[in-house]
Amino acid sequence: METAATPQLPLQRYRLFESHDVDEARESVARVFCPHGLVTLRPRADLDACHHSARLHRDVSLNYVQYGPGVQIDPGYLQDFFLLQIPLRGAAEIRCGAQQVDATPRLASLPSPTELLSMRWADDSPHLIVRLARPALLSRLESLLQAPVRQHLVFDLGVPLDNPALAPLVHFIDYLRLTLDAGNALQAGSPLAEHAEAYLMASLLMSAGHNHSRALAGDTQRRSLLPRVVRRAQEYMEAHADQPLSLADVCREVGCSARALQLAFRQHAGQGPMEFLRETRLERVRAELQASAGANGAGVREVAQKYGFLHLGHFAAQYRARFGERPSETLAEERHG
Repeated sequence: METAATPQLPLQRYRLFESHDVDEARESVARVFCPHGLVTLRPRADLDACHHSARLHRDVSLNYVQYGPGVQIDPGYLQDFFLLQIPLRGAAEIRCGAQQVDATPRLASLPSPTELLSMRWADDSPHLIVRLARPALLSRLESLLQAPVRQHLVFDLGVPLDNPALAPLVHFIDYLRLTLDAGNALQAGSPLAEHAEAYLMASLLMSAGHNHSRALAGDTQRRSLLPRVVRRAQEYMEAHADQPLSLADVCREVGCSARALQLAFRQHAGQGPMEFLRETRLERVRAELQASAGANGAGVREVAQKYGFLHLGHFAAQYRARFGERPSETLAEERHG
């Protein structure tokens, strides 16, 4: 009689440890996060702890953490990183500074490192956790604002995952997890991983609530920009289309905030800066596919990844919408010709 296969846990190929011992679990998790207190809420309950951790590039990692029975976790101050914590099931009571939320699969938590943190995870409440280095996130925020950040960055503790404004971020995190699980697209330190990390940080800052959101949205700074700034941004993106490039990078280059640049592009170019970059990259991919004559020319996957298209299915749909044919058809036509 055949037995059912054990379901694979998220990020299982990046397993760091499995343990039934509280002290071992605490010490192992602390190596990736920080020292913390850990006790089970039911003293005689059997711990079923594990931690899987996959680094993207330099400053972001995706983690799967479970304990089995309910636990009390007391990290104190995280100090040098932020955590976006998504319960995959169950619930967790999170207290950070003056804020408190009851996290669920529909309401994630985002504790900030300068606020005192205490957590209580319910029974059977595994979490998917995105760890983001504080210096990198602050640098990204300053680039988007084009101004120094003089106050600590503090996020709203509750992150409603069903908020439409957060849908791109939620879908991207899910895509990253699935891609890492497959183990065939993202390699730590690769240009694709760098693209992914930059997008994730910028998307979090632009869509999740925090004490700099109003400034980031442009409520406190409005400036009229000449089309010259749009041209400079376009020239910069065209010159760096095959490199990891984010909205923050473009803002830093032309010297204006993300909101101001977006408004200028809408007014003078009829599209957003990232839309312009995507179209530029699609044009470059098409040109390279057309130039790939002969059987030894570059393939679709290779060229698409060169220009930062992480999801080949989405890329193919965008390519067909732009040029009226699939990328493989472009390549086949040129090779046949």
